[in-house]
Amino acid sequence: MTKEVIRDMPDDDKNPYGRPDGHRYDAPESDEDRSSKSWDYAVLGILVVVLLVLVATGVVPIFDF
Repeated sequence: MTKEVIRDMPDDDKNPYGRPDGHRYDAPESDEDRSSKSWDYAVLGILVVVLLVLVATGVVPIFDF
């Protein structure tokens, strides 16, 4: 390659997060994003457990017999 071709290459090729298949890695998550996701998963887990308990005790019928 000549110096002109190398100089004209896009900066994407020099990106350390770039992969050879052309996809890009996501930037690392911030602590705030990670914390909010953990709260979201905790609330979702509690909701699922409450629904399972309600179904198991018969308060919420699934099948009408």
